[in-house]
Amino acid sequence: MVLKFCFLASILLLSSCSNDEGSSSSGKLAVTGITKSVIDDPLVEGDRQVDVPTDVINAGNTYIIRGSGFSTLQSISFNGLESSFNPTLVTDNVIVISVDQDTPYFNEMDELKIVTKVGTLKYTVKVRPPSPNISGFPINPKPGDIITIKGEYFLRPIVNFGTTAVEPISSTLTEITVKVPEDILYKKLSVTNVSGTTVAAQTFGSAIYDDAYTSLKAYDGLWDATNPYNVAYDKDPRQGSKSISWKAGQWNGLYIGIDNSKFDISKYKGIRISLKGQNPGSVGVFINGNDKIKPVINFTSEWANIEILFNALDSPTELTQITFQEFGGKEGGNTIYIDDLGLILK
Repeated sequence: MVLKFCFLASILLLSSCSNDEGSSSSGKLAVTGITKSVIDDPLVEGDRQVDVPTDVINAGNTYIIRGSGFSTLQSISFNGLESSFNPTLVTDNVIVISVDQDTPYFNEMDELKIVTKVGTLKYTVKVRPPSPNISGFPINPKPGDIITIKGEYFLRPIVNFGTTAVEPISSTLTEITVKVPEDILYKKLSVTNVSGTTVAAQTFGSAIYDDAYTSLKAYDGLWDATNPYNVAYDKDPRQGSKSISWKAGQWNGLYIGIDNSKFDISKYKGIRISLKGQNPGSVGVFINGNDKIKPVINFTSEWANIEILFNALDSPTELTQITFQEFGGKEGGNTIYIDDLGLILK
């Protein structure tokens, strides 16, 4: 993000320097071209390009609009929906804009509208959906399983398991049904639509909890068995359709035994987990019963994706247990929600 900001700022600086009238408006409102700030296909290594001319706007992406008369910009909209802009990224000749994710794209007028103090300009440009959003899928499926991928913007989708393309059995804008191919372990799911490609963060076979505990779990339990513990909580999951709800007493613990014979730990660099609480709080995390090394993870009442690298846990050669200890320090403890617990591929 820092590099991206510096790149955009340099564009604005150069544009401002080339404007003979400094920060004053030229008075003529015009668009001379649009470029996409970054183009980078995650399936193709080394293809990253910046400042690429385009005649298509994909919602949810950042663009550089060039022209004149922009210095008194009041609003900018695509297909009737305004996108918020940062005034520091606007000069008389350049607008850097992140197009709102919810911009309409289906059967719309393909219109960019710029409103300034000196006038209004309507400019025709194709507006298309964002790249796909993958919100859930079975992370540890077996070859031959029929699975459903859930998300958004699945417009004419192409599905890949690693580099293996799979023809969807059926698809809508929010769900894709596919048959799982062979040889998927340590590979990632990707979905491509008319606008781009999204690669899921999770690696196939890496889940310890995914709507339910997977075969990587050997056992689980609580330090205090009176703490309510629901492994199929079906309200507001982070990934899939369920999460773990644990009403943890102050300083109490939840432990999960791991069957390390079912995976190669050398392939992984750490543990991933999604956490939130009924109230902001924290947990201490330790592995293999070694509570002398216990990173403390803070969380809020909103889901956060967290990575705990093995080098912060004394670089284990095996993983036999993960323990979470309520660390908020408040009397009465906290209700802690856990989802998408698994391993991170190197």
